[in-house]
Amino acid sequence: MPNSNQRWKTQIWDTSGAKTFLSITTTHYRFAVGAILVYDVTNLQSFLNLKEWLEKIREYSDENV
Repeated sequence: MPNSNQRWKTQIWDTSGAKTFLSITTTHYRFAVGAILVYDVTNLQSFLNLKEWLEKIREYSDENV
């Protein structure tokens, strides 16, 4: 069980799913220990794009992310 006094440094990057940020996000995937994929429930294409983002995470990050 983790020590309750333990501190964690966390960074959350919101790139809005824009393809223009792809080069930035793939660089950060290498150092990630986790990922949260979020989509717009009112936008079907936003949901469908999750597959592509997940593939990129798997391609550029550690296998345990």
